[in-house]
Amino acid sequence: MRIIIIGCTQSTRRIVLDILKNKKYEVVAIFSLQDKDFAKKARFALMDDIAFENDIELHKIGDINDQMIINLIKKLNPDIVLEVGWSQIISKDILEIPSKGTIGIHCSFLPKNQGAASLNWALIKGEKEWGVTLFYLKEKIDTGDIIDQRKFPIDKRDNIETLFDKADFLSIQMLQKNLPLIKEGTNPKIKQNKEESTYLPKRKPEDGEIKWGELADSISALVRALAKPYPGAFTYIKDERLFILDVEILEEESKKHIPGTIIGIIDKRGIVVSTGDKNILVKRLRKESDAEMWADHFAKEYDMKEFDTFE
Repeated sequence: MRIIIIGCTQSTRRIVLDILKNKKYEVVAIFSLQDKDFAKKARFALMDDIAFENDIELHKIGDINDQMIINLIKKLNPDIVLEVGWSQIISKDILEIPSKGTIGIHCSFLPKNQGAASLNWALIKGEKEWGVTLFYLKEKIDTGDIIDQRKFPIDKRDNIETLFDKADFLSIQMLQKNLPLIKEGTNPKIKQNKEESTYLPKRKPEDGEIKWGELADSISALVRALAKPYPGAFTYIKDERLFILDVEILEEESKKHIPGTIIGIIDKRGIVVSTGDKNILVKRLRKESDAEMWADHFAKEYDMKEFDTFE
């Protein structure tokens, strides 16, 4: 079965490497993002080594829907096009090329939570359980027939990278089960119930600002949702932006202090900050263009003091 892969992230790499273990499948080409645009895509990953070691055509592109790309995909004559880790909407001209369909993976339990940044939202919303769906792509995003779905738990240890790990693990399981069925034409095709559809709003850069008056759980969730490879949740002190990279919720309640107030700097632990309920320990942070630092080291380096306030 001839497969074309469209994607450019760590998830794409993991899935391609697993597919290549099965000699019944021929990955004939990978379409990835051109190198100059890598900064635009979180979790961007190069595919050069995989393509070279497995004699696969690699095409680094800017627009998947360019007519030259469409013509090339037609020429490659795929049975399946698999999209994973690609943000551009794929046109009908491409969706209709493969004989067995164009399939993709969305990190939610469709039809709920359609849209972008689904795993980030799972953490921000404080969800205890989330899902991942293997489905057919249609012109309208995230609405195609469902092939398979899996759920996974979320706990307070999780950050955005561990959620991707969980989603990738289940995505690989679903593909291992369903690619043989797709090849034989016996895989499930379950229509989505439009009445059950929900939609996630698009996230904007300013959504990453910490509001210290919120509950500690919400602040921790935001920090974990925007952990590496994302730039981090941010705050300001003395008009300078700082990215908060790791926090711990403390048991003591914030009392008498304006939210965002530094109420302690603990050697080898971090900076204690008041919130809308419990105190938070900031453990790692960085300035806009600087390297990461332990928060207590940062406080000494930049002369931060008790009762300074994050804005």
